[in-house]
Amino acid sequence: MNTLLQDIRFAIRMLWHVPAFTLAAVSTLALGVGATTAIFSAANAALLRPLPYPNSQDLRTVRTMFTDGNVTSGRVAPVELTRLNDRSLPIERAAVSAKFDVTLLLADNKPRAVIAHGVSDGFFELFGLPHTLGRGFVPEHYQANGSPAVIISHRLWREVFSSDPAIVGKPLRLAQGNLSPTIVGVAARDLDVPQGNDIWFTMRLEPNSVAHSFDGYMRVRPGTSDEQLRSTLEVVAQALGRDYPGPETNRAFIVTPFVDAMVGDLKPTLIIVLAATGLLLLLACVNVTNLLLARGASRVREMAARAALGASRGRLVRQLLTESAVLAATGAIAGLALAFVGVRALLTYGASKLPRLEAVSFDTSVFLFVLLTLVASALVVGIAPAFQLARTGLETLLNESGRSVRGSRNTHRTLRVLIIGEIALAITLVAGAGWVVKSFANLQAIDPGFNYRGRLVTHLTLSFSRFRNPGEVTTWTRTLFENVGRIEGVTAVGSSSMFPTRADTDATPLVHVEGVTTPPVVSRRRVVSAGFFNAMGIRMRQGRGFTDDDRATSAPVAIVNESFARRYMPGMDPLKGQLSFGFPTIPPQTPRAVVGVVSDVRYASLTADSEPAFYVLADQSPMLQMSVAIATSLADPRVAADAVRAEISKADPVLAFEVEPVETLVASTLSRQKLGMTLMLVFGAMAVTLAAIGIYGVIAYASAERSREFATRMALGASSSNVFWLLAGQARVLAVVGGVLGVATAYATGRLASSWLYEVRAFDPMILAGAFVIVVVVTVFATVIPARRVSRTDPANALRAD
Repeated sequence: MNTLLQDIRFAIRMLWHVPAFTLAAVSTLALGVGATTAIFSAANAALLRPLPYPNSQDLRTVRTMFTDGNVTSGRVAPVELTRLNDRSLPIERAAVSAKFDVTLLLADNKPRAVIAHGVSDGFFELFGLPHTLGRGFVPEHYQANGSPAVIISHRLWREVFSSDPAIVGKPLRLAQGNLSPTIVGVAARDLDVPQGNDIWFTMRLEPNSVAHSFDGYMRVRPGTSDEQLRSTLEVVAQALGRDYPGPETNRAFIVTPFVDAMVGDLKPTLIIVLAATGLLLLLACVNVTNLLLARGASRVREMAARAALGASRGRLVRQLLTESAVLAATGAIAGLALAFVGVRALLTYGASKLPRLEAVSFDTSVFLFVLLTLVASALVVGIAPAFQLARTGLETLLNESGRSVRGSRNTHRTLRVLIIGEIALAITLVAGAGWVVKSFANLQAIDPGFNYRGRLVTHLTLSFSRFRNPGEVTTWTRTLFENVGRIEGVTAVGSSSMFPTRADTDATPLVHVEGVTTPPVVSRRRVVSAGFFNAMGIRMRQGRGFTDDDRATSAPVAIVNESFARRYMPGMDPLKGQLSFGFPTIPPQTPRAVVGVVSDVRYASLTADSEPAFYVLADQSPMLQMSVAIATSLADPRVAADAVRAEISKADPVLAFEVEPVETLVASTLSRQKLGMTLMLVFGAMAVTLAAIGIYGVIAYASAERSREFATRMALGASSSNVFWLLAGQARVLAVVGGVLGVATAYATGRLASSWLYEVRAFDPMILAGAFVIVVVVTVFATVIPARRVSRTDPANALRAD
């Protein structure tokens, strides 16, 4: 221990005496460790850390799908929930929820929009977290004559009710239906299911209902394998298909680990970015190794003297590794501080993009990661220089006769290999950034099927107690749209039951097309107002759109999209077709005439293909929840937002809503991809910078080492340009070799990443060539300054020392 402490003190003293070298090495390591730790902290919180629920590894989400390719909402039906709760199955409990947008009336009668979910019996028991306050729901709350009750989220309790400890037993005022259910509990702080929910209330379900309207969850019994669960659910699905032909035929269960469902499409982005930071850390370590090797040349005499005085090779290696460890520890501590700043930046910039971001912290896992990074960095940066210097013997002192000792051939060879490695790593990172940028650009270039520029959107939930019949909803909506349409700059107003790019939960009824002999098909059904297609810029391909002449009292009509016409009306004129729909059966009714065909619209997301859909008129199917689109002729539609808010508030003073540009809404769907792109661009720039600094340092060292050789060449007749191009040519060879190796490495990693990115190919000539050119050009420029400095050396001054 005394010897170790002595080595540490000596290492600190040595590093203190070379502040420029120490600052460069510590800064380089801190950059790599800080970036890697910050991203690992986010990945740890989102992907690795267990969810805050007992035995969270046993939690699953449940969806359904048709195995024959038919369209489906993916949701679960009560009859399926009943079967999944069979005690003979390896499932402890299953539960469902359904979302509702409601308006909470505060003490001053001010409305506040909140998200509520109805939940089935056993929902809270499934997640296993005790309530903060109250005992929660009891069986009586699920009975037909049970009193209405709600459980509020910990966040709502804190923000709206100021953490009132006596909140249990008080009424909660809701605008919808003038309801005042009793608050029977405050949920646990960590319960956030579904994400962002504010209120839970009880739902009484019909056990044999086949209405697929609910999100499903389950907890499997401990020790149940995925294969066992999969085979069990196949048996359940087959039994449902036999017992409920039609809605349950060819339907299968899709089960996903709960943590994967929460993270969603962020997982590939986090993995790619985390891998990029690992490469960046490796590049930083290579850079520091170069610095240590270059500096080691000036310590050859020191190591030779130590060996002459009796120090063993192992003793020298230990001393040099101790110096590397001190250097790495200092860099790791500085990197931890940078990581803390980086996490704070992620909390600020990525609050709406990263799930479970509030759980990002420097816990034991993060500190263990930093410790492993420290050990790995110390070994990577220290081994080559340590063993290189430890080979020095007494003959070094005798051969050089007191003159300065130059680096060995092995040192120069090692430096050249490391330069090639730096160039290859830099090209891989720059190419990775290029692929992520290309993926984001491809996403932005997608045609969503509507025009999102110059438009506003607001989502309204009307109170069912205010309107006695559907006609009143139609009258109120028409009046509001007329008033909004008079606002200066507004050109069209329309509404839809579901807005494009939001989570697609449209109804999926059975549809029968007249004249088509196949069994009923499945399609999306969307309810829109007469002006919706104009308000959203959705193109009419054939026929006409809905007009003011299409009313509740007129013949029912429908409009289909291109996918519907292609798949379900092949070889016929869609405008001569008629369709009828229903679920679980199609009731006998007058078929609706198809009066138009509109372009496909990407409703689920920008990357999801459009599905067969038909539109019905809101006047003929009034709705209490709607998304209202407002088209304007303004360069910035937000100019009209205040006037729109005023008209809606005048129409219903207790309606809670927000008005935002449609462009902002569409951009928010790409926020996670944009975050990944930004991080990759930063890491790519850092990689190029580190490579340039490292290559500059090595070339400068090599130039200084060969200054007497170049002076001799110039004294014998070589020109300055000859010396300059000699150095530049050697650097060019290293750049080309490293570039070829980097392109090959980038292609190999690109094949892995391309499956996670949107329409990106590993062999993309523009990206690979661009990365090659960028790094090689930077490498060449990094050699110009030291090469020019050596070429301008006065040979007489350089040789006078000899």
